[in-house]
Order: sequence, then C-alpha cells, then structure tokens
Amino acid sequence: MVAREKMALKHMKYNRYILLRYTIAGFFFANLNWFIFMLPSRSIVMVIPLIMLFLALLPIQELLKLYSQPEGGTLKKTSIYFVAQLVVNGFLISLAIHSLTFSITFPFMNVNLYGVLGTITVLIVGMTLSLLCLKKIKAIHLNHDRGYKLFLNFKKSMKASGSYGK
Repeated sequence: MVAREKMALKHMKYNRYILLRYTIAGFFFANLNWFIFMLPSRSIVMVIPLIMLFLALLPIQELLKLYSQPEGGTLKKTSIYFVAQLVVNGFLISLAIHSLTFSITFPFMNVNLYGVLGTITVLIVGMTLSLLCLKKIKAIHLNHDRGYKLFLNFKKSMKASGSYGK
C-alpha cells in the first residue's frame, strides 16, 4: 500500500471522531467564556467553569493520541468528560430555576424570563449534545458508527482499484 493511501485511511478513520472533537471544542470555549464573564463577580461559582476547562484537556489529549495510534482507543476520558458535562449542565439548570442562585451563577445575564429561559435552553442543548456524543462513543466502540462503515467501504474501493492496475 502506498504511503498516500495509508495516510488517507488514517485520516478517514480519525474522522469518526469529528463530532466529539467539535463538541469538546464548543464546550471548552463556552466554559472559557463563562469563566471570563464571571471574573468581575469573583464568585465561588467561578470554580465550575474552571474545573470543566481543565477536565476538557483530558479528552483533547486522548483524541490527539488517537490520531497517532488509531487502533485500540477506548475513549474512556472522553466518556467521563461528557458525563461530567451532562451532570454539570443538569446542576446548572437546577440553579437557574431560582432567581437568587441564577444571579450568582450567571451574574452577566438578566434575571428575567428571557434570561432564565435562554440560559436553560443553552444548558439543555449542551445536555443533548453530551448525550449524542455518549451515544456516538458507544457506536464507535462497537464499530457501528457511520464513519467506520465509510472507512471499510473506502478501504475496499482502494483494494479494488489497486487490482485493476495489475
């Protein structure tokens, strides 16, 4: 197999993790923005986005390692991160329901119907993304994801096209 074909297969296999990579990046920057907006308030709640920022480094490192070693990745740290994000978002929804804790947790948001509902909507979207990513991790682990099927079809087509040249 030519080096170019090997590289194409490596990229194709790594693309299975694209949803996970972009979701982690989205959560990383959402938590970073939340932390930055919390700086003027100097609330103890600042610890939550800070912990989530450092926790996001674990799946980032795991996914980078998977690029160099595409075989044998378990995505354990990535699963833990998405479960943690799911739990934190659920906890934040419970805090957002009460106006006093909402103003402490999200001091940069207006404490009115639009601010609370908007925040809860964003948190529910985050929970949905976390659940989708956990489902994707399970599918990847079982090789039932669409990316793996595309990878196998691509690999077969490369073998078939290689035999025509002989």
